[in-house]
Amino acid sequence: MQLDKRMLERLLAMNDEQLGSVIQQIAKESGIPQEELGLNPDSIRSIRMALGMANDADLERLNGIYQQYLQGRRPH
Repeated sequence: MQLDKRMLERLLAMNDEQLGSVIQQIAKESGIPQEELGLNPDSIRSIRMALGMANDADLERLNGIYQQYLQGRRPH
Protein backbone atom coordinates (compact mmCIF):
# COMPACT_ATOMS: atom_id res chain seq x y z
CA MET A 1 0.00 0.00 0.00
CA GLN A 2 1.27 3.43 -0.93
CA LEU A 3 -0.25 6.32 0.99
CA ASP A 4 -0.74 9.34 -1.25
CA LYS A 5 -3.20 12.25 -1.30
CA ARG A 6 -5.80 10.22 -3.19
CA MET A 7 -5.61 7.33 -0.72
CA LEU A 8 -5.69 9.80 2.16
CA GLU A 9 -8.91 11.32 0.83
CA ARG A 10 -10.46 7.85 0.54
CA LEU A 11 -9.47 7.02 4.12
CA LEU A 12 -10.87 10.29 5.44
CA ALA A 13 -14.17 9.69 3.61
CA MET A 14 -14.69 6.41 5.51
CA ASN A 15 -16.80 6.22 8.63
CA ASP A 16 -15.05 5.34 11.91
CA GLU A 17 -15.86 1.63 11.67
CA GLN A 18 -14.45 1.39 8.14
CA LEU A 19 -11.35 3.40 9.02
CA GLY A 20 -10.81 1.23 12.11
CA SER A 21 -11.00 -1.91 9.96
CA VAL A 22 -8.42 -0.53 7.53
CA ILE A 23 -6.13 0.42 10.41
CA GLN A 24 -6.47 -3.09 11.88
CA GLN A 25 -5.63 -4.65 8.51
CA ILE A 26 -2.56 -2.45 8.06
CA ALA A 27 -1.42 -3.30 11.58
CA LYS A 28 -1.90 -7.01 10.91
CA GLU A 29 0.11 -6.81 7.67
CA SER A 30 2.81 -4.91 9.55
CA GLY A 31 3.07 -7.51 12.28
CA ILE A 32 1.60 -5.34 15.03
CA PRO A 33 -0.43 -7.48 17.46
CA GLN A 34 -4.05 -6.34 17.75
CA GLU A 35 -3.80 -6.16 21.54
CA GLU A 36 -0.95 -3.64 21.21
CA LEU A 37 -2.85 -1.52 18.71
CA GLY A 38 -5.11 0.04 21.35
CA LEU A 39 -7.74 1.01 18.80
CA ASN A 40 -10.84 2.70 20.25
CA PRO A 41 -13.17 5.55 19.21
CA ASP A 42 -10.85 8.20 20.69
CA SER A 43 -7.77 6.83 18.94
CA ILE A 44 -9.64 6.60 15.63
CA ARG A 45 -10.63 10.28 15.98
CA SER A 46 -7.01 11.17 16.74
CA ILE A 47 -5.78 9.20 13.72
CA ARG A 48 -8.40 10.85 11.51
CA MET A 49 -7.32 14.30 12.74
CA ALA A 50 -3.63 13.51 12.13
CA LEU A 51 -4.36 12.18 8.64
CA GLY A 52 -6.40 15.30 7.88
CA MET A 53 -3.44 17.51 8.73
CA ALA A 54 -0.83 15.39 6.90
CA ASN A 55 1.27 17.08 4.21
CA ASP A 56 3.39 15.49 1.48
CA ALA A 57 6.43 15.16 3.76
CA ASP A 58 4.28 13.42 6.40
CA LEU A 59 2.94 10.98 3.80
CA GLU A 60 6.47 10.20 2.64
CA ARG A 61 7.55 9.59 6.22
CA LEU A 62 4.52 7.33 6.90
CA ASN A 63 5.24 5.32 3.76
CA GLY A 64 8.84 4.85 4.90
CA ILE A 65 7.75 3.64 8.34
CA TYR A 66 5.25 1.23 6.79
CA GLN A 67 7.90 -0.21 4.47
CA GLN A 68 10.26 -0.72 7.42
CA TYR A 69 7.59 -2.72 9.24
CA LEU A 70 6.98 -4.84 6.16
CA GLN A 71 10.69 -5.50 5.68
CA GLY A 72 11.06 -6.44 9.34
CA ARG A 73 8.56 -9.23 8.87
CA ARG A 74 10.40 -10.83 5.98
CA PRO A 75 13.02 -13.49 6.68
CA HIS A 76 16.53 -12.38 5.76
